[in-house]
Amino acid sequence: MARTLERPSAGGTPSPPRTTVSELPGRGFQPTPAGWAARAGAVLAPLMVGVWYVRSNAPVRSDALATAAVIAIGALSLNVLVGYTGQISLGHQAFIGIGAFTSAYIISESHQPFLVGVVVALLVGAVQAVVLGLIALRVRGLYFALVTLAWGKVAEQCLFRLKSFTRGGAGAEAPRPSGFTTDKAYLVVCLVGLALILLVDWRLVATKAGRAMQALRESPQVAANYGVDVKGYTLYAFAVAGAYAGVAGALFASRRLTVQSGDFDFAGIALTYLIVTVVGGLRRRGGIVAFSLLYVLGGEYLPDLARAIGVRTIEVNAGYYIQALSAVLAILTLIFQPDGLGTITAPVGRWLRGERFQLAHGGGALGRGGGGDARP
Repeated sequence: MARTLERPSAGGTPSPPRTTVSELPGRGFQPTPAGWAARAGAVLAPLMVGVWYVRSNAPVRSDALATAAVIAIGALSLNVLVGYTGQISLGHQAFIGIGAFTSAYIISESHQPFLVGVVVALLVGAVQAVVLGLIALRVRGLYFALVTLAWGKVAEQCLFRLKSFTRGGAGAEAPRPSGFTTDKAYLVVCLVGLALILLVDWRLVATKAGRAMQALRESPQVAANYGVDVKGYTLYAFAVAGAYAGVAGALFASRRLTVQSGDFDFAGIALTYLIVTVVGGLRRRGGIVAFSLLYVLGGEYLPDLARAIGVRTIEVNAGYYIQALSAVLAILTLIFQPDGLGTITAPVGRWLRGERFQLAHGGGALGRGGGGDARP
């Protein structure tokens, strides 16, 4: 017998119509065996295409996929600040760069294993983000964005030029782990790192801390009135974002084998990751990962397409055209579709979990992509 939800009537006012739990969106629906088989096929098909793509193409294509995985992790880091807590960060090149140089130093100078370098980069990234978060407790909005922009420039022009830490213009070596020295093998390392970050982020938003962070985005004052520790959870969000960025930096360093200060500039890292986060969809992990892949593959195949149609200018300057097109997409996304690619990936994610496929999720403010929705 279906359980009902209703409000008690007051005075002589009739109570509103009763709603059964089975009538609520996503409730009371169970896929058939054929439906589950279709969902399993939808998961296996792209995996098989990915394996075929890696095996049938040159190693440089695998390196491109590894780049997409690293960008996705960095964008997920930025999503914690911008998407979950509403803090605008314009200095993420500092977050990524510190993680990269820390990992390179641990591996090449301290002669520690790759995994130790990743863990230390994660911890250092979390600590430096918390230090920056202490500033966020005093300023917000545009003022905090300017602080992060300044921090990124300080790291870019000063910290990353210390010869004792980064070897200056010579760059710091960052060897790959033993057994994963080829591009195809290292792609597996990057994909495992991305999968772990996605798992942690997925569980994070379902916890009390995750809900508190999203409450801070709406209004710190209202959240405080409901008992949310504004200072504590703000610093917690920065620590999580810094940890993600540290992992992205460590993977970035070993993918490049040698890292230099010029690798971490505003346009190449901070602006790119911000565009990927916005176009992928704030609070939409699936959309962020999908656009990271599209962004990198666009840069890979646009020269081939331009060569095929005989457009020499695009062929030579494909990277600039991809950046310009992505910037235009970011502007259009902010104006017309704030959920970005998440408009597509979120319904697919719910369908894979066993719900009906619905482009418009009718679960209230959270389900419509407003409020605190942080589903795939």
